[in-house]
Amino acid sequence: MIINEPAAHNYDEDIDCQWIPLGLMMDLHPDGTLNVEEYPDEQAVPRDPPPTMKYYEVLAVVYNIKDEKTAGNLVACINVGETYHQRKEKVTCTQWYLFNDFSILPIEKHEACAVNLDWKVPCTIYFKRRHLTKFHDLTVTNPITVKVLKEDFGLVNPANRKVTFEPLTEEELPKEGDVVALDAEFVSLNQEESELRSDGTRSMIKPSHLTCARMTCLRGKGEKKGTAFIDDYISTQEQVVDYLTQWSGISPGDLNPELSTKNLTTLKSTYVKLRYLVDNKVVFVGHGLKKDFRVINITVPKDQIVDTVQLFYIPRQRMISLKYLAWYFLKTNIQSSTHDSVEDANTALQLYDKYQEIAAEGSDKIRAAIKEMYEVGRKDQWKIPDVEELENPLDMLQFPGNNN
Repeated sequence: MIINEPAAHNYDEDIDCQWIPLGLMMDLHPDGTLNVEEYPDEQAVPRDPPPTMKYYEVLAVVYNIKDEKTAGNLVACINVGETYHQRKEKVTCTQWYLFNDFSILPIEKHEACAVNLDWKVPCTIYFKRRHLTKFHDLTVTNPITVKVLKEDFGLVNPANRKVTFEPLTEEELPKEGDVVALDAEFVSLNQEESELRSDGTRSMIKPSHLTCARMTCLRGKGEKKGTAFIDDYISTQEQVVDYLTQWSGISPGDLNPELSTKNLTTLKSTYVKLRYLVDNKVVFVGHGLKKDFRVINITVPKDQIVDTVQLFYIPRQRMISLKYLAWYFLKTNIQSSTHDSVEDANTALQLYDKYQEIAAEGSDKIRAAIKEMYEVGRKDQWKIPDVEELENPLDMLQFPGNNN
């Protein structure tokens, strides 16, 4: 291999900064010698280059950000293509982004390719062939198919398993706009860390780390409306410090493959089922879905979410619990001893139906009904008669940017 350096090169003003080539030209000679030269990414490719000559441009760089206190942190700089930047005037562009965990920031090209070995070390440099679409079909097909709803990923012997759901038939398979009621239960992998201030108030230093332990999806229409078609208990390899049984309904044995009688499976198998439903554009109905999806770590478009927290809510007032909404609007008492995701999802579905029923009489009717509920709630101090209310720690869960 022969690598030819360009005679002149523009470097950043920082003399410690080394640059990654933005483009390459590779020429494979008949004797097997590969000639590699830097080729500016903004320079046009010759109209009829020799068949052995190929041109490439940098697409992504993965860096290790050094940190004396830790082993460092990996970040990725990726040049996102035109298909993700369509504009109304049909004008397209490309843009570099910095991916740092869940943070995504637009950056300039020179920031993406600038290297400083004192703290920013490249691990992987990814080049792609220029004008790739002329040579290959780059159509992306979703690898997640309907099979994920049909395959059995259970970790428990079928002879010991109590089935609490009924798989969908071919006629019931989800289509765009179909309603699916969803609820998830969580367990804690570590406790919240807080400190007591001098004024007597408590300040949270580190929030508790939750993981999904059960996910339930119910049919939103048809003769079997309200019947579960997914009811997965999720095994975890990490140590659970608190099962939050009173609020999650999860007991220690439920997540142990050797002891469980539930439909115990892996987080991945449950996640791909949820991903399939999201990609098929179903509408999820539930209570507190924003928090559920955040902990599960999945992005769901807003137009695919109907959250009963928001349906029965007056701005700048308190959020109403599912238990109180069920008591007030449905005249039912839920969560009497513990939480159950099937019961909670079904209750949210019934509340959605109730909301639509009242709203059909006019927008004034639904606003009046919600206002009256707030008045009754304040009068009763939001306590259900003859029922002792316990504060669910999951209801108090806050995330950055979440003002609920």
